[in-house]
Amino acid sequence: MARLGDGTADGRVPTVAARIQSVARAKALLDAMAAGEWVLLRDLAARTGLAKTTAFNLVTALVDVGLADRDATAGAYRLSLHHLVYGKAVERRLDIAAIVRPHLVRLCATTRETVNLALPGSADAVIVESLEGSQTLRVSSYSGTRAAYHSTACGRALFAHQSRSFRDMIYSIGPLAAATERTITDPDQLEAVLDRCRRLGWTTEYEENETGGACVAAPVFSPAGEAIAAVSIAGPSARFEPETIERLGRLLVASLAEITAELARAQG
Repeated sequence: MARLGDGTADGRVPTVAARIQSVARAKALLDAMAAGEWVLLRDLAARTGLAKTTAFNLVTALVDVGLADRDATAGAYRLSLHHLVYGKAVERRLDIAAIVRPHLVRLCATTRETVNLALPGSADAVIVESLEGSQTLRVSSYSGTRAAYHSTACGRALFAHQSRSFRDMIYSIGPLAAATERTITDPDQLEAVLDRCRRLGWTTEYEENETGGACVAAPVFSPAGEAIAAVSIAGPSARFEPETIERLGRLLVASLAEITAELARAQG
């Protein structure tokens, strides 16, 4: 499997890998401007780890296609208003949140742990709703944050039901990042975890995304059988003993089956 930076026998980078690398770098620049403020070119380069010339060429291309604005005098860049168009398109997908929210509230009240709703993204999942648990020692809510497909439970619950070609594309972007010393970064080991998720209906991570934290998650399916969201229950790892993880997994599967049925009725 080709990874970014791999070359052919004569030193050329495969065309597909080069395209993926360019897209990944452009995404990194967009992420660096995500706060909405003007960002100097040197800061864009520093935040993304790109050479200044590479950052300049890519951000100039983003300006040319209308995805970034440029202040030529200051040498600074920011996201363009065109992203509002994409944002509105995504908002239309968030109708699922209205159906899921009562179930999130019930799960949060029942477990007293933090409950999250995540939607699939192009390279990771995005947590769009988070209810903080009522335990004295609890995990903070994560609404608005990204969740890696390989190291978070909600990410895995979605990733497990993506096509193998999509998963291979994610693997080909580069080495899976180790968020902690426990994080699974080997694609073959991760595939075994994803296979178990498909068999059981739920998945977990234990101190793989955050030291001292654990999480259990399951997917929400559309009436057509597509994994369109994931719900996770998160808390301190000290409380997530094997029997607790098993109980929460079964609870999620039962609750999310109700959500799938409601979605079918809503689209009926």
